Amino acid sequence: MEKARLITWLKPVFMTTLTLSAVSVWAVGGPPLVTDDPDTPGDGHWEINLATITQRTATGYSVAAPDADINYGLGNQIQLKADLPWTFAQPSGQPWNSGPGFANYGVKWRFVDEDDAGVSVSTYPQYAHSLSTTSINRGIAPAGGQFFLPLEIAGKLGEFDVDGEIGRNFVQDGPNQWEFGLVAGHECGPDVECLIEIHDTYSELLGGHPGSTQTLLNLGMNWKLTESLTVLAAAGREFGPPSPDQLKTLIYLGIQITR
Repeated sequence: MEKARLITWLKPVFMTTLTLSAVSVWAVGGPPLVTDDPDTPGDGHWEINLATITQRTATGYSVAAPDADINYGLGNQIQLKADLPWTFAQPSGQPWNSGPGFANYGVKWRFVDEDDAGVSVSTYPQYAHSLSTTSINRGIAPAGGQFFLPLEIAGKLGEFDVDGEIGRNFVQDGPNQWEFGLVAGHECGPDVECLIEIHDTYSELLGGHPGSTQTLLNLGMNWKLTESLTVLAAAGREFGPPSPDQLKTLIYLGIQITR
């Protein structure tokens, strides 16, 4: 990855960190967005996100329904995650198939708290792989595993809740990637927070072919219905050089259950 691009993305993340005010921090990353944040459910608490996630690329459609993102708080600073999707896929010109999708397991550790420093900082190692060889053979899930090692920073900037994430994705059967995300959230109605996300994925050189960058622009919202039930929604698409995997459409619609 070019050094200039890395600096360009790191600068706003860390400048945001330096200017964050020492006030209460809201979680704006995580579902329904791609960029995550340092928030955890709390000791002994659950956060379960049940969603339908629709993706359209140049090579077909993919729908995770349901996508069960299950999180548990182990202490106040650690979160355990298992994301288990059932996926429907339709490669171009082929019939729909369904089966277990691309599962994701992770452990988040928040090692800086906003109460102490005015910002929250965490790391969130995650491993993803297909749940079924049959799903790989039928084009439902990709082959090979992926290991993502990110750093998240969150705080409040004026009236906006702000979150930044930078991470390295090690891909077994493809080019390794750098990922960068920025999220801003603002209250836009009673119990409703509106969200905007910019998420950059840089795929490195592979087999002599030049690397490329895809930039996801995502708009979303969190609508809190009760203390334990929240509606999550987002829609976006990627911009960058045309590629088979470029997201022409990304739609997330689900509910979050906390207890």
